[in-house]
Amino acid sequence: MVMVDGSRRVEFDDVEVIRDTSLILMCRVGMKLIAVPPLRMLPGTTIARTGDRGRLVLSRELALNLGLV
Repeated sequence: MVMVDGSRRVEFDDVEVIRDTSLILMCRVGMKLIAVPPLRMLPGTTIARTGDRGRLVLSRELALNLGLV
């Protein structure tokens, strides 16, 4: 498990899971549709499966790579 300090993590609220597979979650974050690898989600994330709506916590690096920040 990788620990990320608070300054290197980003939280997104009201994220909706559109589709889930064992490899990715397709999520709507604001107006964007993104593919998130579940193994890269950080503690504090409250979404896990299709239909879930809640908080997504990612490393700042991954959020940058996904075009979220």
